[in-house]
Amino acid sequence: MKRLDIGIKIPKQVEFYVFIIIIVLSVIIQAKSGLFFTNNNIMDLLRSMIVPSIYAICALLSFVSTGGPDVSFPLIAALSSHLATTITINIGYDGSIICVFLIAVFFGLLMGALNGWIIVKYKFPTLIVTLGTSSIFSGLLLGAFGAERIALPGVMMRFARASLLTVRNAETGLSSSLPFTFLILVFLYIVIYLVLNFTMVGRGVYAVGGDEISAQRAGFAVNKIIFGVLAVNGAVAAIAGVCYTVMSRRYLPTEFAGTEMTVIAAVILGGVRLTGGVGTLRGCVLGTLLLTIVSNSLILIGVSVYWQKVFVGGIIIIGTAISAIQSRRAAKLSQEREADNYAVRKEIT
Repeated sequence: MKRLDIGIKIPKQVEFYVFIIIIVLSVIIQAKSGLFFTNNNIMDLLRSMIVPSIYAICALLSFVSTGGPDVSFPLIAALSSHLATTITINIGYDGSIICVFLIAVFFGLLMGALNGWIIVKYKFPTLIVTLGTSSIFSGLLLGAFGAERIALPGVMMRFARASLLTVRNAETGLSSSLPFTFLILVFLYIVIYLVLNFTMVGRGVYAVGGDEISAQRAGFAVNKIIFGVLAVNGAVAAIAGVCYTVMSRRYLPTEFAGTEMTVIAAVILGGVRLTGGVGTLRGCVLGTLLLTIVSNSLILIGVSVYWQKVFVGGIIIIGTAISAIQSRRAAKLSQEREADNYAVRKEIT
């Protein structure tokens, strides 16, 4: 029983260490620059975390349920937000922003469902399937739909200009605002947290990722869970796409791709296991915050953009190594438990 308890605490320890690293790094940047804990810098960090944190939900759900990364979410975000924006313009809609999100979610669900159907039907690895569909979505976006820079319609611009909170630094004169998209992030995290931790579906998601065969024997509908997770990923990515578009106050198709590896690194750093079945939203937030600090705040102490990439690369390697060590330890503990159980059964017989 003692060995089992140690195995369960490993992810929590990882999250704790990430939290400590965030605190130490923040203190160092504050000591060097005196600007890290200013109100506008904190607001800028929160703003910068919104879209990566929503993407992190997609990465978490994919790893936890399928044991593989979904790398299609940036292109799903790009294509669904493009369709939502152009449809809104073409029909002259000027009502609630909720309808714009619903249009994007509809297309995101379709694209996520395509990923899920291929994975469930043909038992292909998640990484291979989503790499392929990413290329398809990119071709549709830039080729079939001829996506280019688009000025946002009135309904999206009004939402973009609205701010949840605005602060001003008295010393520097700089002001920063927190958009309403932050509330969307909070809402998504609350919903996903409740589903994963307090519903049978959530237990099924972790069970399928931990051991698909055992989950099936326990009565979970493995194929339905995997399909559902990938479809939900598409919907969540679509929400992130609209959030990014309104925060940018324009639509640019080329700004979406290329973020998937950083997001995946953030969730792995936050304790998500590469082999599936282990990971928390809390870890996702911490991992995303750490990489956001590295990307946005090292410039305050004079670290160039190029060296920031070195830091991010090092963090990715460290995070992957931690996940690999976790997997080996879990496998070793499992083998030891099996050996102990076998010995007990042998003594009984």
